[in-house]
Amino acid sequence: MTDKQKKTTYRTHRRGAKTRCLWFPSLMFGDELAVSVLVLTMVMLRRMGLDTPDTALAIALLCLPVLLRPLFEMIVTHFWGTTKVWILSTQFISALSLAAIAFTLHTSYWLLGTACFMPFFVCSALFYNIALHRFYVDSPQGVHLSQGVHLSQVHQPSTTSQHFNTSTPQHQHLNTSTPQHLNTTTPQISTPQHNNTTTFHSQKSCGFLTMAFLFGCGVMAMVGGNMEVVTRNIRYSWSFVFYVMAGVELFLWLWHALFLPGGPHGYAKPKPTMGLHRGEFRETMRRMLQRKDDIATLMFLPLFLLPETLLALTAPLFVIAKPHNDGLGMSPQEFAYAQGTAAVIAITVGYILGIYAIRRHGLRRWLLPSALLLAVPGAALLFLSYNTAAPLSIVAASLAVGHAAFGFALSMVKKVVVHFTRNMPDSTLRHAIARTLIATPFVIVSALASLMLTIADYQRIFQLATELAVVPLIVSVFYLYLTRRQPQAE
Repeated sequence: MTDKQKKTTYRTHRRGAKTRCLWFPSLMFGDELAVSVLVLTMVMLRRMGLDTPDTALAIALLCLPVLLRPLFEMIVTHFWGTTKVWILSTQFISALSLAAIAFTLHTSYWLLGTACFMPFFVCSALFYNIALHRFYVDSPQGVHLSQGVHLSQVHQPSTTSQHFNTSTPQHQHLNTSTPQHLNTTTPQISTPQHNNTTTFHSQKSCGFLTMAFLFGCGVMAMVGGNMEVVTRNIRYSWSFVFYVMAGVELFLWLWHALFLPGGPHGYAKPKPTMGLHRGEFRETMRRMLQRKDDIATLMFLPLFLLPETLLALTAPLFVIAKPHNDGLGMSPQEFAYAQGTAAVIAITVGYILGIYAIRRHGLRRWLLPSALLLAVPGAALLFLSYNTAAPLSIVAASLAVGHAAFGFALSMVKKVVVHFTRNMPDSTLRHAIARTLIATPFVIVSALASLMLTIADYQRIFQLATELAVVPLIVSVFYLYLTRRQPQAE
């Protein structure tokens, strides 16, 4: 490293705090566009004539990069540059990928084009999520996203830091010079003012994420369906939809290039930090396997949402499948109303209710009830599988009830992740491991869904998902037992 690079300083951007309203909604909005694009891709593949098992397999394969999140975390951590560079780069790649897919959709090579360019979009969206998490969540207290933090400044270890002792409580071995891990959905143990601010940001981010889902799964799915009616051409209709999504990504890229505070663009290489360098992964795993609460969390995260793994892909496919294939046979417009609007609003309401329940009574009070609620989504879909001729209002209400229960349980998972990562010297690596453990069963079961759909009908799959609700209950009991001595810090 040269002397010129050593003198690089990173001053805060005063305009960042003043212009927060310009970039905070757009960042949250862009974060959830990836999920909306995957849902639109699934609907598009079915409308283009791809059968149900192949569609399920294609979506599952596209989700495989999620399992490489710890590796991607290392890449983002040790890259030369700032998080703003990562955000702008990933959004530009996403826009180009969606535009390329839209260009190939009205040709005979539409399936090949989707298979070639969609992985670029998925990987860029994953890198965007990691950079956003670094840029906002992992910033030091009082800095946040408004002050243009360099990657090397996040969780920088100190030479005077005390060695992490597994036999002492978490709150006794913290490095006072190391910034604490911030989470936008969970109040920290600090002043009431900080708690209120954190909760406020959590509510705002949840609202912006909901808007992204409503736009992608609701508005754009309805636009695609209406274009099919007007143009009588499925390929041109969905090509237009993906062109619009590419335009949205390009607009967000231009917007963030102008208004997102990024700090001085010094490119000094970050030091090995955040538990993501050389032997730190092995040391972190060794520490986690020596602690009962960490073992309980490692068991809890992949198994608590197990019933939902069967419904992640089979439920949307069931909604759009034709009646002769034991589906509801909904049009894209009806899908946009039931799955893209009613269900999205319901899951948001359930998530917010879960947050307030945890704040009021604590995680231990509501963990078992939320585990019982995970049987509701499968039961609601099982009811619809026996009533495929039900009116749209009944379908939307059933999907809303199931998604509200899922949102409530999802808030519990978020709180467990917070307990797992908060105030830990290797919090970044722990967060990557937690997110990977949550996504792993979804990816694996979704890959098996294509085989399951060939040997079983939707009724048996939904019945199995309802019966698997006993797994979250058992896992919750073990988690509460192993963490019974853990101090409450809600």
